[in-house]
Amino acid sequence: MHERQVDYVSPATYFPNASYLPYRRYLVDWMSDVGEQCCLHNTTVHVSILFLDKTFRNREIPRGKWQLLATACISIAAKYEEAEEDCPAIPDLLHLTKLNVAGHTPLSFREGELEVLRYLGWRLRAIPPLHFIGYYLAKGSTFHDDSWQGRALIEKIPKYMRKYADFFCNLTLQEYPFQQYLPSHLAAAILLASRVALQLQPRWRPELTQLTGYEEKDIIDAFQHVWTYYEEQFPGHGSRSISPRSVANDNAYGR
Repeated sequence: MHERQVDYVSPATYFPNASYLPYRRYLVDWMSDVGEQCCLHNTTVHVSILFLDKTFRNREIPRGKWQLLATACISIAAKYEEAEEDCPAIPDLLHLTKLNVAGHTPLSFREGELEVLRYLGWRLRAIPPLHFIGYYLAKGSTFHDDSWQGRALIEKIPKYMRKYADFFCNLTLQEYPFQQYLPSHLAAAILLASRVALQLQPRWRPELTQLTGYEEKDIIDAFQHVWTYYEEQFPGHGSRSISPRSVANDNAYGR
């Protein structure tokens, strides 16, 4: 993952002046909605948005093609990330997105998919921070001698960690400026933010440095970026103890 992550996101490909960026948040929310209605995995939605960003960031895509290409990104991501039987059928996608009302057919949709595939250079292994988070959590991100709000850990803490980490991944997906960080870097900062939000002590450990490859000083800027955006979107949450249930109920996509 470390080797392939730069195919889609890296400081070298960060392009904050792309013309579509003022509208990106709407596209992200819309694509997340479509993914949810199609019962796609969260990772599939994240990958589809990386496809969108790579397709749009260095090109002037006519506004009339945005919905078609965004839907094509979802379809391609599903074919790569999901089991075959879980991929949405093209006629269903056309109906759900109302592209059929705009005159699109399965044939024209296939042409849209091919256009996206050419833009992506047929390299479809996109690695969002959510993939790294899944690996970090599977390896273990809490420890028996951690403390939680000054007390010993309870059994549900790993579940709470996953809720926070997924929440922060969804939150940072909304804003293109988070793509100035490598996905592994941002994922480590999200891991730190999740531990801070949960009030775990110590907030970073040598075991986490070994797991992620980052010391706390390496990710502190990204962490501050995540935390500041979090406090802007959810005023007051960052300055008090919040229940993991409330985080799960907050909609990080802003819908």
